[in-house]
Amino acid sequence: MSPEIQTLLALAAVATAAAWLIGRWYANRKRPGCGGACGCPTDELKAKVRSRSEAAKMGS
Repeated sequence: MSPEIQTLLALAAVATAAAWLIGRWYANRKRPGCGGACGCPTDELKAKVRSRSEAAKMGS
């Protein structure tokens, strides 16, 4: 294999890996945490926080 083709293939492999890593980073940045898919009580906690903040707003 000629050095030019080998260099181009190596650069393509690095560019593909970098694009994949950046894509995963961006996707995780948009939705941090598990999103509740692991069985943690995120929905229940969010509902409690919401109800407390609404009660605090009404009490003020």
